[in-house]
Amino acid sequence: MTTTVLPDASSSWAPLCPHPEWVKLYGGLLSRCKACGLHATSALPEFVYDESYFTEDGTAGYNFESEFARAHDAARFEPELRRIEARGLKGSVLDIGCASGAFLARAQARGWEVAGVEVADFARERTSSLLGVPVASSLDGLPAGRQFDVVTLHHVLEHIHEPLPFLRDEVAPRVGRLLVVEVPNFSSLASRVHGPRWRDLRPDQHVFHYTPSVLPRLLSQAGFRPVRVTTLWEPLWSLRTALSCLRLLPALVRRPRHEAPRPGAGPAEVSDPASYRRPTGPKRVLTVASRLAFRPLVRSLERAGLGERLVVEAEPLPGPSRPGCESGPKS
Repeated sequence: MTTTVLPDASSSWAPLCPHPEWVKLYGGLLSRCKACGLHATSALPEFVYDESYFTEDGTAGYNFESEFARAHDAARFEPELRRIEARGLKGSVLDIGCASGAFLARAQARGWEVAGVEVADFARERTSSLLGVPVASSLDGLPAGRQFDVVTLHHVLEHIHEPLPFLRDEVAPRVGRLLVVEVPNFSSLASRVHGPRWRDLRPDQHVFHYTPSVLPRLLSQAGFRPVRVTTLWEPLWSLRTALSCLRLLPALVRRPRHEAPRPGAGPAEVSDPASYRRPTGPKRVLTVASRLAFRPLVRSLERAGLGERLVVEAEPLPGPSRPGCESGPKS
């Protein structure tokens, strides 16, 4: 591994990471701060989120209308909404980077007043049609001073080139009571096993790669108080998930791999969403039984910070920019 100074990508992180020396990982694909452990893609990505990203299955895109996506989103978003509501929250919710509106549609069905922000034209139009409400192309497109009880960022922050000013200057003024951020967990067991072949690395799209220690620190710098930090396993359980879990376990006693990817090596452990079919009959029975059998192990791995998804819930701190903002209805 070689030591270098990472240009540009670290500049927006100066209050959180002022350190000048970075170590190259994965053959230079990523860089890691030697002092605080922040990970960044060495070359800033310039990915275009066009219609194909939202309609085609593959390594770069995700078909939000597929049977797999519907089942996956149900398993992912219903528990999240129940968890938020268990905190006594119910009112208005803003989903930043709302894609095709799966989360907001479920929130709306549960009685939330919903609003969305989406930069991609195709997804924004789909979501607006689905919800029956306008979807803004940026946070500036929302009513001036409008706050929301809950603001969510589902797998958005890792795409942001300047996350600190984005959270501090654009997101924080919109948060009335709770911010929920979900990102891929760079400290996950799968990341440790597969290294540069981890399916959620995506250096063509992701700028920073967050861990349970780095993300709460960033939110604190942006004017929030983290109140819950957790990692979660894959939301949609299957027999393939059970097998993958077993294959990952030996890595608990191995160190993470930092070597360069092998030529031609693609992502590891990638299922084919296009071939997904909801399990029925005996397969459904086996799937449910395996999920119950693996639940204690999965919960232990999640508590150890090894789940695939990193979720941080944070409350806004009082600040000079907050008084006078209009909030959505409370319940």
